[in-house]
Amino acid sequence: MRKISGHYTDKFEIQHTFAAEIPGNWGELTAQQYATILQLLTYEQADKYTIGASFLSILFGPKNWHILNNLPDEELHDLMPLTNFIIESAPPAINRIPKLKMRGKVRYAPADDLSNIGFGEWCFAYQFYTYFVQTGDVQFLNKLIATLYRPADADQKPGTPGFKGDIRQPFNENLIDAQARALNDVEMRIRLAILGWLRAAFSNIMEQRKNAFPEPEKDSEGNIKAQNESDARTWLTVFRELLGSKWGTTEQLKFTNAMFILDHLEEQQIAFKQSSAPVE
Repeated sequence: MRKISGHYTDKFEIQHTFAAEIPGNWGELTAQQYATILQLLTYEQADKYTIGASFLSILFGPKNWHILNNLPDEELHDLMPLTNFIIESAPPAINRIPKLKMRGKVRYAPADDLSNIGFGEWCFAYQFYTYFVQTGDVQFLNKLIATLYRPADADQKPGTPGFKGDIRQPFNENLIDAQARALNDVEMRIRLAILGWLRAAFSNIMEQRKNAFPEPEKDSEGNIKAQNESDARTWLTVFRELLGSKWGTTEQLKFTNAMFILDHLEEQQIAFKQSSAPVE
């Protein structure tokens, strides 16, 4: 935390000294600060100073608003660099909203790095994430969250012999639409905070497996080329292709750890590139 101190003169011309601690990076934000900042980052039309002042007020928090309210504009401007980390660095893959109450029932998120999700869950989650990024349609954000946040499984308790590393009920794609509708009752800033975590988690997974996630093809101006509908591949396409002797039936593949499958696809792509390379 950063320590800020100084003095200000109030409207009665009385001088006060102050000292405050404010977050200096993403990891020091509270869940509420994180969620509000993620929401503000979507306001593309706001001018730079207004957004900066808003970030500053979030970092100082309600108990320190009296400081900002009494500082002159030039001193407020001098404090703006305290918000630079918000613009200059991406949020880490740390979930600040590990559980979510939806229509009276608590639902839990997977591990921060998504290491305990099954491949079926991955296929739906990543596909909904891709659709949301491409379209901005909130229905896909709701479906993404509904895929990953599920009630606790009474049979899965950490520390017990039968614990499989996930306290959530098993993934069931047939429940996604119904659960997604319940997310309309959840504040958008909370949903955006979850999206911020997932964006970082997906990015880490892709960075670690660059061959399984090749760069999209771009045109001469640097824009991503649109795929023909007949050529478009989704993770559900990959799922169907993997069914068979190695990964088993639909149910077996669905609940196989997603990271095992992604590592297999990475190794497969590396082997293919090596076999296709010209012999010197």
